[in-house]
Amino acid sequence: MEKLLTVFTDSYLFCAVFGGALFILMFILTLVGIGHDAECDCEIHDGDIGEVSVLSIKGIIAFITFYGLSGLCFKFSSWGGWLVSVFCGVVMMFVTAGVISLVLKLQHSGNVKPETLVGCPGNVYLTIPGENKPGGQVTVTLSGSTRVVSAIADETIETGAAVTVESYLGDNLYKVVRRS
Repeated sequence: MEKLLTVFTDSYLFCAVFGGALFILMFILTLVGIGHDAECDCEIHDGDIGEVSVLSIKGIIAFITFYGLSGLCFKFSSWGGWLVSVFCGVVMMFVTAGVISLVLKLQHSGNVKPETLVGCPGNVYLTIPGENKPGGQVTVTLSGSTRVVSAIADETIETGAAVTVESYLGDNLYKVVRRS
C-alpha cells in the first residue's frame, strides 16, 4: 500500500508540469482564437453544467494541473494528501466547466425571429404602394432597437405614417396596417 502511495507522490510533479504546460498552451491558443473545446462522448449527465461537460479537454487538463499542484503541497500528508489532491482536481474540473458555461451565456447573436415583429409598431420608411404590391419599407421598433423590413399593405401608405405589423409573410416581407 505504501508503494502505491509512493507512485502517487512521484506523479505529482509530472502532473503539475505536464498539466500546467498544457493549461498555458490552451490559454495562449484561446487568446489567439484557435482554442476549441472537445467534449468527451460519454453518457454522464449528472456531471454536466448547463450545456458544458465537466469531462471536456479543458476540465481534464484542469484536473491534472491542480491534482499535481495540490499534491506537491500536501505530499507529506500520506493518504490524506492524496485525497486532498484528488478533491482539488475534481473541484477545478467543475470550476472550469462553470466558467466556460458562464462565458457561453455571454454569447448573443442579436438575431430576432421574424415572427416576433408581428404586432409591433412602426413607421413607413419608403411609401408602401398598396394593393399588396412590394416596394415599401417600414422601420419597426422592438425591445429598444429598430429594424427596417420590407412591407406590403392593402392601401397606399405614405412615408412617415404610423403602422402596425399585422403578419409575417416570409422572406423578410411583412403585411402592415395603418395605425389610427
